[in-house]
Amino acid sequence: MAVRDHVELALYHTADALIARVPLETTQRIVAAGARKVFDAQGKNARWALANLRIAYPAWTDAERRGLGRESYVNFGLNAIDYLRSAHWSDEEVLAHCPLEGLEHVEKALKKGKGALLLTLHIGAWEVGVQAIALGLAAHRPSVVGRPMRNKRLYDRITGTRTRGGAELIDRRRAAQQILRALRGGRPVGLLLDQYSRRSRGVFVPFFGVRCSTSAGMATLAVRTGAPVVPCYVLRAGPDRHRGIFLPELEIEYTGDRKRDIEIATACYNVALEKIVRANPEQWMWGHRRFRHSPDLDGDPYR
Repeated sequence: MAVRDHVELALYHTADALIARVPLETTQRIVAAGARKVFDAQGKNARWALANLRIAYPAWTDAERRGLGRESYVNFGLNAIDYLRSAHWSDEEVLAHCPLEGLEHVEKALKKGKGALLLTLHIGAWEVGVQAIALGLAAHRPSVVGRPMRNKRLYDRITGTRTRGGAELIDRRRAAQQILRALRGGRPVGLLLDQYSRRSRGVFVPFFGVRCSTSAGMATLAVRTGAPVVPCYVLRAGPDRHRGIFLPELEIEYTGDRKRDIEIATACYNVALEKIVRANPEQWMWGHRRFRHSPDLDGDPYR
């Protein structure tokens, strides 16, 4: 292991030990205050968040956008606390802290015999949500597509929570064949679709009224296999409470033109994600360059 990896692992264990000993209310208060200070320091991610907020909410004042940006940083900090705590919870405790609503929508989709694609995003306590969803759908052995971390030993710890209940973790770098295998086996597969995709792998479709490069992978799979797409997400409902929500399958009218259908489906996915973010903007992760290379913007909004 590299020195950096040892330091990261030591910090992880230190944070884990402190959170186990300090009252939750105190920990959350300290982390929230720290997150706001980090945002106010205006590092690159905070600047990116403000650029995104200017695009998404052009009629808001700068003060309103800064306030929302701070709270999105708070949510990110609280997410880290929730993850560390949830790693010590039993399966029953995970579902008690994050009950699931709308599971019937997944069951209905799976009855079509083509598996199901679970469309999700970085909102609320998504790491807790991954665990709850894996447990709620354990009978169907769900798969989750994710990006491996450079620090393998730290990633192994995170993998252990994401694969509760027998869930499968798929490396996004080599995902296509494993996803197809899962769908053909009638299983649900969860994919995050709310971040920028390389232009060679994405299509430009609207998000908050501005076209941005969005991964075409989910739509390509849906068009190819006929798998239904079910949006799902997790919201923070209180200091130690979350809600996992499944929405009805997205109804998409295909044209028979494969390229056009992929674009139509991806645009539909962005509409569903935008509705979720607009209803809960302070819980979404705004600090990334979502609108890079948008043909609807003059220049680079992140300079």
